[in-house]
Amino acid sequence: MGRRIVAALAWALVLAGTVSPAARAEAVDPVAVAARLDRLTLEISGNVVERRANLLVNYHRVEGGIEACMRALGKPYRRHPYVDFYRDFTDADLGYGTGFGSVFDSLTDRGRIQVLNESAFARVRESGLYDYDAPPAPGLDGCRERFGNRDYQDADPPHPAAHELGAFTELVEVVDRDPGVRDGMRFYTRCMKQRYGHDVPAERTDFLYAPRLDPPPNPGWDQAVAEIAAALAADADCRRPAYDIAVRIVGEHLDGWERRHRPTLDEVRAAWRQRVSEARRYHP
Repeated sequence: MGRRIVAALAWALVLAGTVSPAARAEAVDPVAVAARLDRLTLEISGNVVERRANLLVNYHRVEGGIEACMRALGKPYRRHPYVDFYRDFTDADLGYGTGFGSVFDSLTDRGRIQVLNESAFARVRESGLYDYDAPPAPGLDGCRERFGNRDYQDADPPHPAAHELGAFTELVEVVDRDPGVRDGMRFYTRCMKQRYGHDVPAERTDFLYAPRLDPPPNPGWDQAVAEIAAALAADADCRRPAYDIAVRIVGEHLDGWERRHRPTLDEVRAAWRQRVSEARRYHP
């Protein structure tokens, strides 16, 4: 009961504007903030079921469309086999906490999303999707151009606002402007070098997402996976001082962000649900 009273008083002071930024930070639960960001990311960018549905619909749109285009030209076309890119994914792999390269990325991710992506890309390559004819069959280039020369795996989300919302640009900008976060990241490069021997370039994501995996199967796969995990563990350690501040800043702004964007968020959710309904007509 005592803790609840203290928390209530703290929030009352926050609302009154009489609490310092450091004290406000203590009123935000970073674990809850991270979980909420994950939930919002799934709402915006789709969960596993929704992404699979989106991919399946796009497969029939693109491959079926090229097939129909070639048929109209009197030319043969064999559809590429469908590959479920998200076969091995779970919703836990698709939250905000992995792969964004922000200061408030997850501290516990160890590169699973990178490994899953590379494994999935390998299955796509094995299906022959990128084995283009040289030269292509007559008329095929024109039929591909109807779909922007994009293959079916390059599927846009069903609502155009999903990309922008999913980047949480406003929150990232607030965090990046904060002097406490900048102070927290000031010794990041030195920490990575002195503690872990990593030379991190000015663009941190160039280090985090550098290509370390050769397509499976290969004898160095397990070692590369371990290297990715170690690199991200080092990043989490050296980023921790800034992360603690950043995630609490996000927590302070998240209610307002969601309130401002709620109408569009609802539209995005409706579009994902519609895409799942559309996918029910198909069988991969």
